[in-house]
Amino acid sequence: MSESKNLLRSVQTISVCTFLSRILGLARDMICASIFGTSMVWDAFTVAFKIPNLFRRLFGEGALSAAFIPIFTERIEKHGREEALVFFNVVATALIIILGGIVLVGEGSFFIIPRAFQIQEKWQLVLKLLIIMFPYVFFICLVAFMGAVLNTLRHFFMPAIAPVIMNICWIIGAVVAPYTGKTLGTMIYAVAISTFLSGLVQVIIQIPAFRKKELYYQFIPRFTDPGLKLVLIRMAPIVFGLGIVQVNVLLDSIIAVGFSSPQGGPDHFTLGGMTIPFPMKAGAASVLYYSDRLIQFPLGVFGIAMATAVFPLFSTHAVREDWSNFSTAFNRALKFILFIGIPASLSLIVFREPIIDLLYRRNQFDAESAYRTSRVILFYAIGVWAYCGLHVLIRAFYSVKDTVTPVKIGATCVGLNLVLNLSLIWVLKEGGLALSTAISSIVQIVILTLSLQKRLQIKIKKEVFASLLKTIVASLAMAVTGWFALRMFPGLNGGGSLYAKGLRLFIPMLLAFAAFAATSLLLKLEEFGYLVKLSLRKG
Repeated sequence: MSESKNLLRSVQTISVCTFLSRILGLARDMICASIFGTSMVWDAFTVAFKIPNLFRRLFGEGALSAAFIPIFTERIEKHGREEALVFFNVVATALIIILGGIVLVGEGSFFIIPRAFQIQEKWQLVLKLLIIMFPYVFFICLVAFMGAVLNTLRHFFMPAIAPVIMNICWIIGAVVAPYTGKTLGTMIYAVAISTFLSGLVQVIIQIPAFRKKELYYQFIPRFTDPGLKLVLIRMAPIVFGLGIVQVNVLLDSIIAVGFSSPQGGPDHFTLGGMTIPFPMKAGAASVLYYSDRLIQFPLGVFGIAMATAVFPLFSTHAVREDWSNFSTAFNRALKFILFIGIPASLSLIVFREPIIDLLYRRNQFDAESAYRTSRVILFYAIGVWAYCGLHVLIRAFYSVKDTVTPVKIGATCVGLNLVLNLSLIWVLKEGGLALSTAISSIVQIVILTLSLQKRLQIKIKKEVFASLLKTIVASLAMAVTGWFALRMFPGLNGGGSLYAKGLRLFIPMLLAFAAFAATSLLLKLEEFGYLVKLSLRKG
C-alpha cells in the first residue's frame, strides 16, 4: 500500500507541474489564436514546430528514455551507483554528438531546399521557420534525457517543471510579436525565436537538480561500451515504431496543409488531368493544432504523468522478476487511467463549444474558426481515454524489454490511421483527421492489452472491470447534468465579456463535476476515494 501511495504522490507532483504547464499553454494559445487565428501563417508554424517536436519524442522522451531507464535501473540495482553514473555519461556523450550531427544536417537541408527547388509560398515559410527552430531539437532532447535520469532516481519535480519554462518563453515571444512587424508573416518570427531559446533555458534549470543528486557530466566517448550498444540495440525498434507514429502525426499536419486550398488561391488542384476540389480550406492545420492542445490537457495532466511515474516502478519489478507486484501496479494504473480518461472524453465533448468560446474566440479567431475547431475536438475527444492508456501500456512492454510488440502493433495502427485520413477528409474535412486518430488509438489499445496479457500472463482483474463500469455510470451522470446545465445558459455567439463566458462554462462544469462526485460516492468508486484522501492529506 505504501508503494501505491508513493506512486500517487509521484503522479500528483508531475500532474501539478503539468497542470501549471497546461494552464500556461492555454494562455499561450489564447494569445496566439487572437493574433494569428487560423491563418496560413499559423498553419506553417504548426508544421515547422512539429518537426523538432518529432525528434524530441523519438530521441528524448521516447526511444532513448524507454531503452535507457530499464538498463540504468538495472545498473543501480545490481552494480551500484558509481557504475551507473559512468553509464549515464557514456550515453549522454553519444547523445550530444548524434544530436549535433542531426541539427547540422537539418539546418543545411532547410537552407538548400528553397534555393534548389521551386516551392509554394506556404512551404517556403515553413522552411524559414525551421531554420530558426530546428536547433531546439538539440536542447529539448537533452532536457528529456536529463528528465529520464532524474525520474529513475525518483526526482520528478524539475523534469516536470521544464515545460512551464517553455510556455513562459513562448508567451513572451507571442506578446512581443505584434511590436516586431505589421504583417503576420513578420510577427511569427518572434514566436519562433522564443521557442528556440526556451530549449536552452530548460537545459539550464535541470543542472541544480543534477548537482543535488551528485550527478556531474563528463565527456566519455566510449562508443564500444556494452551498455551503450545495448541501449542502441533496444532503441532501434522503438525508434522505428515511434518514428512511424510521430511521422504519421506530422503527416496529419502536412495533409491538412497540402489538401487545403490556399488563401486567395484556387479551390481545386489537378491530378492526372482531372480537376479535383480541395477537401479542406486554409487553416486546417491550425484547427488541428488548437484542438490537439485542448486534448493534450487531460492527457498531459494525468495520462503522461501516470505513465512517467509508473515506468520506473514497472522497470524495478521487472528487474526483480516480481511479477505479482508488477501485475498489481499495472492493474492499479489502468484503473486510474480509465477513471480519469473516460470523464475527460465526455467532458470535452459536452463542453467543447463554451471552452472554445472562452479560450480562443476573439479578434482573428472568428466564428468559422470556432465552429471548425469544435467539430475537430468532437472527434478527437472520442479517444482521450485511449490516448492516456497507450502511454501506460507501451511502457509496461518497455519495462520488460519487449520493444518489438508495441512496434508491430503501432505500425499496423498507423497504417490504418493513414488510410482513414485519406478517406475521411473528403467527408468530414479536418474532422476526418481527428476521427482517424481516435479510431486507430482505440484499436491499438485493445490489441496492446490483449498482447500484454498473453506476453506476461497478466490478467486484468475483475476489480478493473467493476471500476470501469462505475466510472462509465458516473461519467454519464456528469455528461447528462452538464448538457442540461448548458441549456440554462444561452450561447453568447462570440460576444460577452470574459467573465460572462467563464460563468457559462464553469457553472455547468461545476454542476457536472458535482454529479460525478456524488455518483462516485454512491457507487463507492475506489479511485475517487483515493484522490479525495490524497487531496485532504496534501491540504
